[in-house]
Amino acid sequence: MKIFSRPLFGAIIVFVIAFIVYLQTMAPSVPFIDGGELATAVTTLGICHPTGYPLFTLIGWVFAHLPIASHVIVRLNIMSAFFTALGAGGMVYLVQELISNWFSLEPKAVQNPKKKSGEQSIITSSDAPYAVAIGILTGIATAFSGTWWAQSNSIEVYPIHCFMVPIVLTFFFRMLRLEKDSFGKNSILFAFVLGLLFSNHLTTVLLAPACIYMYFAISGFGSNGFKKIAMLAVPFIIGLLPYLYFPIRSSQFPIMDWGHPVDLKLFMKHFTGGQYKIWMFTAGAPSKNWPFFWHEFPTEFSVVGMLLVVVGLYALLINTASKKIHLLVFVILLFFGCLLYSINFDILEIAPYFLTAYLACLLLIAFGAAAIVDMIARRNVQMKIQVAFIIAIILGGAEIATSYHEVDESGNNMVEDYTMNMLNNLPPNAIIFSSAWDFWTSGAFYYQLVEKIRPDILVVDAAMLRDRPWYYPHFEQRAPGVMSRVKPEMDAFLKELRAFDRDEPFDAAAIGDRYKDFTEALVRKNLDRPIFVATEVMQQRDPLFAPSFKAIPCGVAFRLWERDTLFEMPLAKIQWRDEHYRDRSYYTDNSRVLQSVSYALRAQTLAQYGRLDEAKQWLDLALRLKPDLNAKLDDLQPRDKEFGYTTNEQFARFEQMRVALGK
Repeated sequence: MKIFSRPLFGAIIVFVIAFIVYLQTMAPSVPFIDGGELATAVTTLGICHPTGYPLFTLIGWVFAHLPIASHVIVRLNIMSAFFTALGAGGMVYLVQELISNWFSLEPKAVQNPKKKSGEQSIITSSDAPYAVAIGILTGIATAFSGTWWAQSNSIEVYPIHCFMVPIVLTFFFRMLRLEKDSFGKNSILFAFVLGLLFSNHLTTVLLAPACIYMYFAISGFGSNGFKKIAMLAVPFIIGLLPYLYFPIRSSQFPIMDWGHPVDLKLFMKHFTGGQYKIWMFTAGAPSKNWPFFWHEFPTEFSVVGMLLVVVGLYALLINTASKKIHLLVFVILLFFGCLLYSINFDILEIAPYFLTAYLACLLLIAFGAAAIVDMIARRNVQMKIQVAFIIAIILGGAEIATSYHEVDESGNNMVEDYTMNMLNNLPPNAIIFSSAWDFWTSGAFYYQLVEKIRPDILVVDAAMLRDRPWYYPHFEQRAPGVMSRVKPEMDAFLKELRAFDRDEPFDAAAIGDRYKDFTEALVRKNLDRPIFVATEVMQQRDPLFAPSFKAIPCGVAFRLWERDTLFEMPLAKIQWRDEHYRDRSYYTDNSRVLQSVSYALRAQTLAQYGRLDEAKQWLDLALRLKPDLNAKLDDLQPRDKEFGYTTNEQFARFEQMRVALGK
């Protein structure tokens, strides 16, 4: 019984269980999408992509330099597991507060002798272990719900968010309960931690509809309520101070200086995610994200969890107590405030944006479990704890069985393998242009700038070269000799581009003309170095990018040259450790296709020159990356399914080519 007497003990139990499991499913290396860039920015104290995440950067720097693993990326992946597990433990505090003081099925008008005069409480010493037990149950449900668990596997900004949201809400409800007409430590801590939370990720704003309603529902619309908001502004602003990191660090021109937010205008653009506004409230986003959410929702908490969600909602609906009515509205606003906003964001990895909606469901799981436990055990506190413990085991087991395969990244080395295949097979001092950010160019930041692998190669992100002025100082730091040769053309282009980037009047035609002149000069004046483009750049060639040069298949990439020819390149030595990671998705399939197409086109070129044996070897490399062609693609999301069938067709053609070349 003693172990359930305080939420701290319950939080530790949940944290330890979650952290141990998370370490088993953690990615061993750089993940898809932004992982390489984030790891590089935090390790070198740079500026991450918008909205910048200063708190995450500073905490990440500490973890990057802890002596807990041989590679920085592993330390940062452990950081994600650590904070996601802490967040699950933090749910114990939040649920204990709600069950004891806002959702008690049989509230007792008992004054807690430890409370100061005037402070109302309905919790008693005998109730405390039961509330903590429900908190542990909810913490387990949180830890192994699909989207929450997925945040633990690799470096991202969301794990710190998962950790801090339960803390913010705990202080919020304590403030409303204990300091309705005063301004004490809970008020200060709520506002301060809320400010810190904003300095980690701006999706904190999704808490606003529910919290604003609850605040005025409890405090009323009187002058005291608004006066308190003004007082809360002070610790809130103090919590925002990590944002001062932007102009201070950016003025020092770190190697990663995304957006260069050194003045107020650039700061606000970076802080508000200005460059991503083109993906907000787009016409097609809700039609994709709304069905995606409801397709994934039934499996988020397993069948057991979904039943508890329904019971919890029913328990709130049938009770007319004022606190429960407010709690019901709070949960509804938490859910739909998040969902109706997030579905308008047109990005591929939308799932983490639904975390606040899933948090609302986790509160319903807590209420549902409390209702069931109370129905079974009534006033027998010891039996209540036992029943809660049984439900926790059943729910946790069901969630693990439902989500384990989907979230397990322990065999995912794809970004590292793809990056190494590119870097280790390019000739010395090569320059390569690529736009495969999600698959290897983000990873290249990390492996080149942190791990110091093949620093002689200049990897240029073709998309950022086209429309990101901040990228040019980075480029000049990495390769001053390359850029000094084209300084007139670069300056002419940047003059036009900066006007566009700062939302000033610009001439689109002039931007295009200057970009064409710049890229043409960039290639032509640096032909003493071998210059390549990656598969995706070759396939979707920008007509303004060095248009006078042809892309010649050379194995892992395509060399830019002024005429058709055949370059001699040794057979690539590749690594591809997918034996334990055969998942089919847009990301895994694209990683296979982008590399294999390059190998296959090299084989096709060699065959045209009659060099059949070499052509077979390159095709064998392409087929080494073949996915599981027997996977049930119809069970995948529409995006993944469509690309999956295209991938199958692509590899079927490679197999036909290999048969045509003979043994």
